[in-house]
Amino acid sequence: MTNLRPFQIFLLGAFCFLAFLSLILISNFKPSNKDEALAFGEKVELWGPFPVDEMDEVLDDMKSTYDGFEVVQYRQIAEDKFATEFVNAIAEGRSPDLVILPHTELVSQRVKLAPIPYKTDGFSTRDIKNRYIDGAEIFALEDALYAIPLAVDPLIMFWNRDLFAGAGLASAPRSWEELVSGVAPALIRLDSGRNLLQSAVAFGEYRNVRNADALLATLFLQSGSKMVVEENGRYDILLNESFQSNGQPPMEAGVQFYTSFSNPTNPLYSWNRAMSEDRLSFIGGDLAIYFGFASEVDDLVRQNPNLNFDISLPPQGASATVARSYGTFYGLAIPRASANQAGAYATAQVLSNSPFTEPLVVGLNLSPVRRDIMTTDSGSEFTTVARQAALVARGWLNPSSTATATAFQTMIEDVTSNREKVSQAVRSAISRLRQAY
Repeated sequence: MTNLRPFQIFLLGAFCFLAFLSLILISNFKPSNKDEALAFGEKVELWGPFPVDEMDEVLDDMKSTYDGFEVVQYRQIAEDKFATEFVNAIAEGRSPDLVILPHTELVSQRVKLAPIPYKTDGFSTRDIKNRYIDGAEIFALEDALYAIPLAVDPLIMFWNRDLFAGAGLASAPRSWEELVSGVAPALIRLDSGRNLLQSAVAFGEYRNVRNADALLATLFLQSGSKMVVEENGRYDILLNESFQSNGQPPMEAGVQFYTSFSNPTNPLYSWNRAMSEDRLSFIGGDLAIYFGFASEVDDLVRQNPNLNFDISLPPQGASATVARSYGTFYGLAIPRASANQAGAYATAQVLSNSPFTEPLVVGLNLSPVRRDIMTTDSGSEFTTVARQAALVARGWLNPSSTATATAFQTMIEDVTSNREKVSQAVRSAISRLRQAY
């Protein structure tokens, strides 16, 4: 065996040391992922109706995970001001790059949105059905997907446990028949002049019913209405047409049932136009049942910490084989006028990904729309009910929030003021909606 010279021993030791040092460096090396950072671009301006604090908390978590995500900046825009702000921003050349869009603005803003073709990887019609709950498919129109589904705010029933107990009622009604036959009569209190002292449910009027549009849509859906469908590039208004071959037309049935509660001669008389808004009445303990969105729960607790209330799914028809209710669906949409559509698309994919969707919807009291995280077996009773409601929630392709509100308010008040019969009021409302598309 050849003896190594001192220089060779030194050289061999140096090589071994460098090799060991390289292993340490490699094991602790985190690549910067320049491609990932570049995917978001220089700036992504995100608009949405959700509170800044909750959104910033989620965005900060994303910034620590994705290189370059710090370019995403969020701006809160109230839902009732979104349409005006959005149109003005586009006209002035300062369009946002990404918007959290409620489905109620989908039709009116469609031409301003960049469609995602169904041939896009991960967004075929089959991918959408597999990934999202049924109601979220409202963003999937005939030609393309116009928003990546993010969350849903389902309509639920809030009920005052103390008022129910005082009336000898142990639980909330599961069917409308149960509400009409026993629950409502037990909860309604009138004085000798038939003035309402305590109301069971705020049905029958529009101006002082906070979620009247959602309630009416729920009744139409439960009556089997086909609502509005897109066919060959046009919107067919089928609100008064039913999937069932018999019975009263669905929109007429819903309006007749709804307005019966504001008729002073009806035994179910429970509401009138002179009363305060239904949510305020519920908070004040004068209204036994309030139909509101899941996102409202924290506000109810904040405004009256002593209010002893519970939540349940909205009632269904006693003979219904398919449950239906209403929900406001939110999706991530890219404006055509965005200066950074590629960055907006990359941001939308991150925001809609499961690890980040869950904390966002929990913080906002919303429900996820992804099937892989839509579990109703949670540790929270509120979350369980809200997610059960989300599974049966649907939206509809209304022309715009403003046009719908005008048509529905006029319809209800024409009936309650005896200006038109239910059938005529419904036809007039459909005519007004048709002009708005």
